[in-house]
Amino acid sequence: MHVKRILSAVVAIPLLWLFILKGGPVFFTLLMMAVAVIALTEYYPLVDETVDRLGPLPLLGYASAIMMVGLAHVISNPWGVLLGVVFLNIPLGGFLLLPRFETEPKVLRHLFTHVFGLLYIPMALASVVRLRIVPDHGILWIFTLLVTVAACDTGAFYAGTFLGKRKLCPSVSPGKTVEGFLGGMAAALVAGFVMKGFFVPELSWLFCLLLFPLVGVFGPLGDLFESSMKRASGIKDSGHLIPGHGGLLDRIDAFLFVAPLFYFFMIVSA
Repeated sequence: MHVKRILSAVVAIPLLWLFILKGGPVFFTLLMMAVAVIALTEYYPLVDETVDRLGPLPLLGYASAIMMVGLAHVISNPWGVLLGVVFLNIPLGGFLLLPRFETEPKVLRHLFTHVFGLLYIPMALASVVRLRIVPDHGILWIFTLLVTVAACDTGAFYAGTFLGKRKLCPSVSPGKTVEGFLGGMAAALVAGFVMKGFFVPELSWLFCLLLFPLVGVFGPLGDLFESSMKRASGIKDSGHLIPGHGGLLDRIDAFLFVAPLFYFFMIVSA
């Protein structure tokens, strides 16, 4: 398992970094569109065990996700429009679910989880798109986001493995420990300070003392949130896209919670 994880990282990380550095904002937005669609294909089975990934409601979700990420690229302040797309999915999704109302007692739950999925995945990725197109510093903000999230995950893993004794949330994720949580927060703080010193000098040290510890909190929350969905549905991994890592949603669960936080601090520090 560890060999597969390492090999996947060796292949994926250079490609991702090259894509971010050389692809430009348009190609990065196309990448985020693809990520949104793939993540939604993994999200729907977690919240609806009867879902057809090519059914009317998921297809509406994929189209909405592509539209939301694209609008984030072309509109400087897109959040009202993006919420409009999300709210439009309530009547449209309700119409598509009409045939299931008589035979499916949980059909309203399916509609609400569909709408939430748009807030959970493409809305968060829209904030990443807005980060990327920041003049001069967008790429550096993206790299800082990726590095601090990865450091948090790595620090939590090793601190939990070698020092972990007290369970953090055993009913959701039995392997996570309080020591791992603290180790992840410390790793995010150290990595964030390094990135600030070399790559994001416009971010004040005071903001660093707020942002990077919050990465250590929001990252594990994102992980626990996705774990709770998997446990509720009885699914071990959201997919099998990345050997040794599971699905794409398994890899970006912390990223989805942290990305809007970075966007907020980028706006405040501008």
